[in-house]
Amino acid sequence: MPLTPFQRDLLRVIASNRSEASHFAGGIVLNAADGSPRFSRDFDIFHETAAEVTRASERDAASLRAAGYEVDPVDRYGDWDKESTFRKATVRRAANKTEIDWAADSAFRFFPIESDPVLGWRLHLFDMATNKALALTARTVTRDYVDIVELMRSYPLAAICWAASGKDPGFSPRAVLEWMRRYARVDPLDLEEMQARQLDPRVLKTEWNEASLEAEEKITRLADEQPETPIGVAFVDATGKPGWLGDDPSLRAHAPSLRGCWPTIHGLEA
Repeated sequence: MPLTPFQRDLLRVIASNRSEASHFAGGIVLNAADGSPRFSRDFDIFHETAAEVTRASERDAASLRAAGYEVDPVDRYGDWDKESTFRKATVRRAANKTEIDWAADSAFRFFPIESDPVLGWRLHLFDMATNKALALTARTVTRDYVDIVELMRSYPLAAICWAASGKDPGFSPRAVLEWMRRYARVDPLDLEEMQARQLDPRVLKTEWNEASLEAEEKITRLADEQPETPIGVAFVDATGKPGWLGDDPSLRAHAPSLRGCWPTIHGLEA
């Protein structure tokens, strides 16, 4: 199981401190579930303002210390001496440790923050997918590669790239995909260290290559055949689940917004 017993116990302490204003994001959103592909070495908790970062980090630190954990602030730039948009700490008990990052991040997203039985509150998985795609346009990190391949099992890669360009208007959907290709690399040693189940780098590479070629074809076809289609949007069905417009013409465009929203589908029979 991808959460270690130590991490699961730690989450029981701080999950109740989470809210829509202080929610889990990053890899743990995907990898906290049983059967997920990799372990997470740290927890990312996102907020909208520096004040919220400060309040949440201090509350979590107090809760953890009261529960018997050691909380060691990582204070490289005086982050813990003043209100800051980023704080980090290492949480220890016996021989176990996990890092927690509290950070301020943009609230511009597709869907609202969701409640979660393990994490308390977390980023919607589709927003996690678009964030992961944008991360892969700028860095080579093996965990990003593992995550995006796993996320493609839930959402078409073309849909992820098309929507991701809405969070960074400097990108077109095709450019998102092209830059992801540049950085999609696997370090076998990193893979061995993080994997929660056997992950073959050759299989990962094959899955990525096939999916990226298919996504390129789908993006190009939609842009050519339906040039009026807005970019930077998700395509959702009547339940709000994202998919790919080229596969299902009944899907509707759903744009990102401040704090996200659930799509409203009009014209459906009761």
